[in-house]
Amino acid sequence: MVKRHHALLKRLPDVHKDLHYLREEIRKMEAGSRGENRILKKLAEVRLPGQIKIFSDVRLELGDWKVQIDCLLVTDRCCIILESKNFSDDLFIDTDSEEFYKIDKKGEEISLPNPYFQLMKHIRFIKAYFQKELPNWNVIGAVIMTAKSCRIRKKPIHYPFYQLESMNEKVIQMYNQSNSPPLSSKQLQTIEQVILTEQFTFSYPPLCEFYRISPTELIAGVECPYCGVLGMKRNGKTWTCPSCKKNARDAHIQTVQEYFWLIKNEITNKEFRDFCKLDSIYSASRMLKNMNLHAHKGGAWRYYSPQ
Repeated sequence: MVKRHHALLKRLPDVHKDLHYLREEIRKMEAGSRGENRILKKLAEVRLPGQIKIFSDVRLELGDWKVQIDCLLVTDRCCIILESKNFSDDLFIDTDSEEFYKIDKKGEEISLPNPYFQLMKHIRFIKAYFQKELPNWNVIGAVIMTAKSCRIRKKPIHYPFYQLESMNEKVIQMYNQSNSPPLSSKQLQTIEQVILTEQFTFSYPPLCEFYRISPTELIAGVECPYCGVLGMKRNGKTWTCPSCKKNARDAHIQTVQEYFWLIKNEITNKEFRDFCKLDSIYSASRMLKNMNLHAHKGGAWRYYSPQ
């Protein structure tokens, strides 16, 4: 998703009203990704008496119920869910209302979605998902705060919110305190196979649709893979950059990919020419046919979609 957002950002004019918001969204996504990587790096140091399998970015569905779990630890005694959160500053959870908020460096109170409820939902999901095979499987978890500047100032005693520094010790404690009957190697292999083979891919809407940005607001043109300038010119069978003067034969392939990310999941010859700033209908047809795309016949028109 970060790559898609960068593609949108570079095609918006410098004065576009959504630029600041989009940059902040990208910052949050990149910070979240760094936090998840910190968790995985730290978990590599964990040593348990029994077996442990670590899965990241787990996407499972049970009917219409779909979840994305940051980190899933499958051990011979229990299943441990770890939710990564990159909140900074001083964090508070009201013990009565369970409202979650932070106080930033300016002293302002900012309300935040409470990750405890997300954790509980994911615990219920994993129990339901493996109910048939493992009706008594102990599924537990914790929320891990990955930002170095985060401090948990106040929380209910039953909230498993921990900072990254203490995560491994908490994982070991949860493992040691689990008194479920140990799983066999065969059962663990079955669980691993299920998690690896039954994951689904999220279907994201085009970003212009998601952010309600008109495609006409985008800057069209093929991007130079060398200097990043938009607006390469087609010369014979290659693209030439007007800025750095370098050539790239297949530069349009990334441009079409960005069209799918940003505008819609299908493209016609005319739409290809408009977005790539290409005049020749015949050159456009040849390039589209030579790409790894599905060709469809729609009435008098042919259109193309990703494989």
